[in-house]
Amino acid sequence: MFVAGLALLAALPLSAQAAVYKANGCQVTVPDGWVTSRTRIASPDKKLWASLLQADSAAQVVQIETSLQATKVSEDARVVLMVSTASFGGLTNRQYHAITKTAPSCAADVTSPAGPEEATARQIALTVGVAK
Repeated sequence: MFVAGLALLAALPLSAQAAVYKANGCQVTVPDGWVTSRTRIASPDKKLWASLLQADSAAQVVQIETSLQATKVSEDARVVLMVSTASFGGLTNRQYHAITKTAPSCAADVTSPAGPEEATARQIALTVGVAK
């Protein structure tokens, strides 16, 4: 996962360096310089942020995300990727939900403003994995 995460981050415009954020038994790779809080990690400008959670199974997380109106974008042998739209403070944001097919399952919820930064959010979400 980490090697794949670094390959994804190599294409990110925010930074060539990467850091691993761990929470709730899960991890995600983010550009260096992101700031952690008690519940999430955010880009220095606070436009993008990520949170992690762990559940018993991927099906359980997919069911929760579906009930919150997320739709499946892609799926492979390792991860299910879903997307939803949310409004915060009058702004439209895109949320990418990457869910591992492990037991327990890890989910990364990565939020960005709708627009060009969505690609970065999606790439970060896809680095999710069980914390090592």
